Amino acid sequence: MEKTYRTKTYGEMPLKLDTGKGWIFPKGVEVKAHVDLETGQVSFLLHQKISIR
Repeated sequence: MEKTYRTKTYGEMPLKLDTGKGWIFPKGVEVKAHVDLETGQVSFLLHQKISIR
């Protein structure tokens, strides 16, 4: 059985990767954790398309 979990930092804030400066808030991509409950294997997923230069 597999399940995808939302990751958190500092209370209820989602874990994000910084992808650059925004006008008011930093831009970011949320990181989620996909867990295989039988083996304990964890994969981290990015749910938005980003371009890296």
